[in-house]
Amino acid sequence: MNEEELRRSIASGDLEERKRLLQETIRTHAAALLSLSSIDEDSNFLELGLNSLSAIELTKNLMKITDMEIPLVTIVDHPTPAQLASHLAEEYDRASEGVTQ
Repeated sequence: MNEEELRRSIASGDLEERKRLLQETIRTHAAALLSLSSIDEDSNFLELGLNSLSAIELTKNLMKITDMEIPLVTIVDHPTPAQLASHLAEEYDRASEGVTQ
């Protein structure tokens, strides 16, 4: 799935589908940044070696895909693909409903 198709799928999916798509995307992008073949949904980014530069790159990729502003601290606050995907899916839902926190 290319980036535009992914963006459309995230926009049209329900919360659970968004979580699944985001988790898959996060795992793929993080593994590539860390030069790993894959990472588990519960792997801690920092324990895997994610540093500030790779965290910035991951955040930029996710912002491009979701069209959301994502603070860099989000990766520290939600340090696994499962946690980060869940958080971003919920934020996406809130943003699409026009609700801010």
